[in-house]
Amino acid sequence: MLDKDQTMTDALTVEIWHDVICPICPIGVRRFRKALDQFDGRDRVKVVYRSYRLMRNVVPHSVDEHIAHKFGRGQKAAPILKQVSQVAAQEGITYDLENTLAGDTLDAHRLLYLAGADGKQKALIERFHRGYFSEHANLFDPDALLRLAVEAGLDEPSVADVLDGDRFTANVEADQAEAHARGIRSVPHFLIDRRISVSGGQAPEDFLAALNSTWTSRPPLEGNSSAELSCGDDGCYAPIRS
Repeated sequence: MLDKDQTMTDALTVEIWHDVICPICPIGVRRFRKALDQFDGRDRVKVVYRSYRLMRNVVPHSVDEHIAHKFGRGQKAAPILKQVSQVAAQEGITYDLENTLAGDTLDAHRLLYLAGADGKQKALIERFHRGYFSEHANLFDPDALLRLAVEAGLDEPSVADVLDGDRFTANVEADQAEAHARGIRSVPHFLIDRRISVSGGQAPEDFLAALNSTWTSRPPLEGNSSAELSCGDDGCYAPIRS
């Protein structure tokens, strides 16, 4: 997914694999953008969002049910959601995760491809995040997706046309296939210039170091990882930073 205004031929490309219901993804993106603000070459950075569906072919169900399935019936959702919300708050993001749903986000990702073609992808991602994490918006309901997309500035007939068919499904599937081919099993995952990987919600200084290393053409760093702050097939992990 690439906003059409991002066409610099010599740009430093940062690809971000994400899912719109991954609670760590907005945190990771916020930290990345803090680093980007400090990066000398920020005007030459091209950000491309790529799709990663954490729950492919899974029907919508409550987050409580999802956590119980993953971690056992004795595990309650509230403490886990509170912990994630505390991490988000440290980044200035407000979460209200009670009674949220989880499931396959294919339609939301297809709309993000539509938004990218019109230069409105960032606006739609932010609207999806605010809607899902703060307003209890149901991202599995076509009517809710339509409303949020229009609020983000997309053309209503175009959005409805995508939701009524299977346009961009192949693009979404291709993103997921590439992620798996690269060994990506959790999100967010940042790939800088196709050379340096930063996985999870790293600190801004880690993102900045990776950007600087690539920009100055030094040998690639070993890929940074943060298994403790990411979302994968086994759930989300979010320790509190001091």
